[in-house]
Amino acid sequence: MGLAGPSVSLVLLMALTCGVSDAIRSLKEGPMIDAEGREYKSVNLGDYNRPNHSEKPTVRVQCTEVSMIIFILPDFYNNGRLVLPRDLFLGDAKYWKNKRCQAVDTGDGEYVIEAELQDCGSKLTVSSDDLIYSNNLILSPPIGSIGITRTAEAVVPVSCHYKRTHTVSSAVQQRPTLSISSKFPFGSSISLKLKTDDWLGEKNSNTFYLGDPLHLEATYTGPDQRELFIDRCVATLTPDSTSVPRYYFIENYGCFVDAKDGGLHSVFLPRSKPSSLQFQLDAFLFQNDLRNTIYVTCKIKATHQLWKSNPTSKVCNYMHSSWKNVDGTDAVCQCCKSVCAKQMPEDVICDTLTLGPLIIIPRK
Repeated sequence: MGLAGPSVSLVLLMALTCGVSDAIRSLKEGPMIDAEGREYKSVNLGDYNRPNHSEKPTVRVQCTEVSMIIFILPDFYNNGRLVLPRDLFLGDAKYWKNKRCQAVDTGDGEYVIEAELQDCGSKLTVSSDDLIYSNNLILSPPIGSIGITRTAEAVVPVSCHYKRTHTVSSAVQQRPTLSISSKFPFGSSISLKLKTDDWLGEKNSNTFYLGDPLHLEATYTGPDQRELFIDRCVATLTPDSTSVPRYYFIENYGCFVDAKDGGLHSVFLPRSKPSSLQFQLDAFLFQNDLRNTIYVTCKIKATHQLWKSNPTSKVCNYMHSSWKNVDGTDAVCQCCKSVCAKQMPEDVICDTLTLGPLIIIPRK
């Protein structure tokens, strides 16, 4: 989705060896506006009194909705000694083998590093108003065979700031979908919505802290009476529900399996009417993956068989080490322990709906 003017803060910290400090002059910062209205700042390391001084800053950063792009001039210290792209990295040494974290020569007189916001060890900080992704641009020149170096090491902190009311996604550039519905003939529809904590309204923010409960509601509306069921729900890092990694937290035609895997709040709520289901689960992240965007995809159906649960049309919670059916007959939930056999075809209306991206913040 579009972001309303993220800004970038850059602060310069230089690790200098004796004899090189004379090449460093005062730091100059100034806001710049790119073609799409995004504001960012630049850092120049050189001598501004020098004739023929380049108008370009030595290091400049551009923030997009999904990435941090760093542009570096080869004459890093403005002393005529060019650095090599292979010596410029984003993040500390453990990320330097990742090609996305190393500078490349653009052929336009600049080097560039383009990394997704969560790549290369970037840290996410949350304030009351902002999401801040920060990292370090590191110049690590090689040491010669006789143990000398002619260029100082340098560390340049870089960061991208985004308003919390907007979305930063490493997957797609689109407005988050927090409510979605599909239309059928004769005015019928199935919807999936993210709800507020009191269940009274629709959620208008897609940002959550890790472990917070997510409240979701699936509803059927139409001229006839039908009972709504959820066959399965899967969480992924992209809108593609078949992408890897993926995690099925509801499966097997209505078994809420996340409660068996540590989901303290993972439960179907008691029905208020046959045509609606409310359910909740704890916000989570995929281990060993820096991306913090989650998409939820559910296959939802509505059947004419009101209040008649069967192994493939059921609403089963895992409670106190056993399976319980929200609609009353627990026996139909026993197949949640294995595989629920498919029944004869039913008169159903069904669709698969996706919400997201949901931004999961690791900690408050």
